[in-house]
Amino acid sequence: MDKCFVVCGCDDLEGVTKSDLDRFTDKIENVLNDEKGRRLFRNYMFTSKMKNGRRALDLYENIERLLNSTEDAESASFRNYLRDYDRLIDAAERIEELDFATMERMVIARDSENKEEIVEVLKVLKLEVTKALRREYSAFRLSFVPSKHN
Repeated sequence: MDKCFVVCGCDDLEGVTKSDLDRFTDKIENVLNDEKGRRLFRNYMFTSKMKNGRRALDLYENIERLLNSTEDAESASFRNYLRDYDRLIDAAERIEELDFATMERMVIARDSENKEEIVEVLKVLKLEVTKALRREYSAFRLSFVPSKHN
């Protein structure tokens, strides 16, 4: 844990245990599916000046928020959901690593205003964003895993 303060420069490690770090360095999904893990990952990317990675992580969190939304197509606030989805499309367009076909599917789903179709595209987009974060995750992971060449 001492190494973390040197590596990521974050003072906000309260609640992050050695077993958390072990889990976070096992696979990227463990980091992304945990609020503490995402916070640690974001802090690492901030201190490492990984602006594109932070942008992708923001997108990931917004996808999660929309996937967890309980709005249905008949509700009055579904328009707000669609506005949030529109902002998500704009943000996704700024992530170069995302697949063009996925971006097309996002627009088609938006035009349909079909919540089920939108949710399916969001799930695909979530996987794409996870892939887009692999380079940053590799650097993050290496900074916490002790070198075996000591």
